[in-house]
Amino acid sequence: MKIAWVTPFSQRSAIGRVSAAITQTLGDRGHEVTIIRSEYDRFDALPGLTSHFPIFWWHDLPPSVVETQNDVVIVNFGDQYGFHAGTMSYADAMPCLGIFHDAYLYSFFNRWIAYHRLGEDVHLREVRLTYGEGPLALAGQAWRDNAPVEDIAENIPMIEWLARRCGAALAHSRFYLPRIENSCPGPIAVAPLFFDGKQVRPLPARSGQEVVITVIGVLNPNKCADGIIKAIGASALLKTRCRVRLVGVAPDAERARLMDVCAQAQFDRVDILGEVADTALVAEIERADILSCLRKPVLEGASASAIEGMKSGRPIIVADAGFYADLPDDLVFKVSAAVEIASLTALLERLAQDEGLCRDAALRAKDWAMRTFTAKAYVDVLEDLIAQLIDANVRLALAKRVGHELASLGISDSDPAVARLAETMTGLFGGSR
Repeated sequence: MKIAWVTPFSQRSAIGRVSAAITQTLGDRGHEVTIIRSEYDRFDALPGLTSHFPIFWWHDLPPSVVETQNDVVIVNFGDQYGFHAGTMSYADAMPCLGIFHDAYLYSFFNRWIAYHRLGEDVHLREVRLTYGEGPLALAGQAWRDNAPVEDIAENIPMIEWLARRCGAALAHSRFYLPRIENSCPGPIAVAPLFFDGKQVRPLPARSGQEVVITVIGVLNPNKCADGIIKAIGASALLKTRCRVRLVGVAPDAERARLMDVCAQAQFDRVDILGEVADTALVAEIERADILSCLRKPVLEGASASAIEGMKSGRPIIVADAGFYADLPDDLVFKVSAAVEIASLTALLERLAQDEGLCRDAALRAKDWAMRTFTAKAYVDVLEDLIAQLIDANVRLALAKRVGHELASLGISDSDPAVARLAETMTGLFGGSR
């Protein structure tokens, strides 16, 4: 089968690294893959990933060419518009298979509006078409960058805005599946995200009394690094035993905010390292006694850092929400979705004092993760979904044509005739959607 795979392919992109591994597995099964880089700019600050498949930039391959030369076009959606700008070129032109790496895609949507200079009217129009009149006030606040991300994630994440453009959709967790089911017209599936862990040494015995708690990834407020600091600051035991290491891109504003949090908590054993090379990242994972994968709110469809943490054999802390809620309770350490400081303090005190508990959970989590988050499991689901999409393409094309005809007659999607027609078409084709 000939597959066009639209994705960022920068070394900086976790989705790019996933794409490199999955396309390799597809190739091993005999598929022909063309990789189409979706970054807004042709050249990224870091070198691109490598592949034995041909690699193009999206500006160089028009949708009409891609559609006619491939059996299926697979588009990887993520919330950074700079990495995923080219996805819209294909999603708007054909019934692609969309892979939704994030449950929150408002930032992508907002930057799409900005890059195309479409303005607030189009922003509000698209929100209204996707969610109705209810969240328009919130949309206006979001447009002015004056809305809490929690409210945006709950009410206007804009994943439906992209899913309705797709012929099929793949999610990485069940928590955001209803939003896709309510918008994508074609087949839908869930696959456990494959993310290959780095080769790290086993968790060593703690040296002395220090307990290192590490946060990995772009440093932003939803990583809850401030919660970790506050929780430690609330405990005399933790303040004398813990060190926090923050590893990843650290914007100046977030760095300054966390320094203020440290001052208020009277806890200064916090190291903000910024972005590091892969060798240094491996060293940081090996140094960590505990990895914090807390998120509030949960924006991603699945967590590469949590999967990598489990595969590295380190104990991880997560919030009981989104993707993380589905992780087995006896393999990871959970706090409530609200990430309450008192419960986080209690958990950290327990982990700081019970090295055996940490080690046992980490070893069992590694074994489970190595069996669960595999390229084989991912591609098994993907191949089946591709077959369903190819089978559904005739129905999708007919539905699109009929929809355009109804719209030209001034019939809205709320008209009862639309529901009756959809039911009739479903009966004719024997489909479930």
